[in-house]
Amino acid sequence: MIANPVLKRLDEVAEAAARRYPYYRQLEEGKLTFQHLPIMDKGIINANRELLEFPSDGEVIVSHTSGSTGTPFRCMKTREEQLTLAMAIQRSRRRAGMPLNGRTQLLGNSLFADPRMVSFYANQICRQMPHLIQGRCSGLYELAIYFEQKKLQVPDTLLCVQNWGEYVQPGQRKEIERIFGVPLLDYYGMEELWMIAYSGPSGNLQIDESLVYVEALDPHTLQPVPEGEMGELVVTSFVMISLPFLRYRTGDMGRILRNGGTDGPSLELMPFRQSQIKLPDRDIYASVLRYLDRFYQWLATSLGVKQFQLVQEAYYTFRLVIAGGSQREEELEEAASKLRQLLKKILLVDELSISVEWTEQIQPHAISGKCQPFVSLVP
Repeated sequence: MIANPVLKRLDEVAEAAARRYPYYRQLEEGKLTFQHLPIMDKGIINANRELLEFPSDGEVIVSHTSGSTGTPFRCMKTREEQLTLAMAIQRSRRRAGMPLNGRTQLLGNSLFADPRMVSFYANQICRQMPHLIQGRCSGLYELAIYFEQKKLQVPDTLLCVQNWGEYVQPGQRKEIERIFGVPLLDYYGMEELWMIAYSGPSGNLQIDESLVYVEALDPHTLQPVPEGEMGELVVTSFVMISLPFLRYRTGDMGRILRNGGTDGPSLELMPFRQSQIKLPDRDIYASVLRYLDRFYQWLATSLGVKQFQLVQEAYYTFRLVIAGGSQREEELEEAASKLRQLLKKILLVDELSISVEWTEQIQPHAISGKCQPFVSLVP
């Protein structure tokens, strides 16, 4: 249940939307409340841009994304919006110990395009002595392994490393923090509205309620799930006006924990978006694979696996790709047996073909640059 002060603020957002945007004005019946706002996604916004874009007297910065959904989307922000969002990110970093004018090294997707780029970024870091290195978790891992293999000295200035745009795989986190000797901070956000949550003092993702309100909804019914239960994350931005994001579907699965503490609500993300496992008689959201958390933890702790990817090759055929860790045949067979038993319970299917494949590195998606934990090859 939404607390009264929060609900009041959300209702004010809904009322402002009805005044500001023709799209919401045409939906208004009397007084538009937050809970009567429709659930939005990229497709709905793309189809109604003329009714949603709010004219600005100043310059508008435009970027593009398809995220992990494959839906092309034009993002827009005014200078004022961008400044507000950037300052919020800086506040989160400063709480983690980053100095006001700290130096940052950004790892681009080019790191995955050419093996020589790992060497390039490592040399940049040794030369520029950053306080923070930010990049996708898999990229930070590759860089950390390179530092260790080449016996490079980690700069004394380094205070933390930051993941963005990718699920933090436990095995990779452990190695990144061991080699760099600093904490791995996590950033969760979207190109559309930037930061949603950032690592707090306890290490959990802390929702920034000055920027957004986050709901967890059942992806089928789009109704709120019980407090603390897993659901699709739906965000409402308090900052974005040039293009509103009100009850906007992220496609990500997570659990919101509102424990009443001074740090505000925290967020637990799951590695699977709303991709689907396809069976002959039904489709199943890949989010059900959240029940494999303990299995993936076992891979990381018992087999030393640094990265994983589950691939559905046919209706009843799955391949688990693991990077790093054990290559011993008996342990790979044990992993296949454990996974088979778990998937039987989840999918309610008796006969499954499960294989486990070891590789040195799982390649990221060619467009997004993200390593996808689940991939379906079934048309």
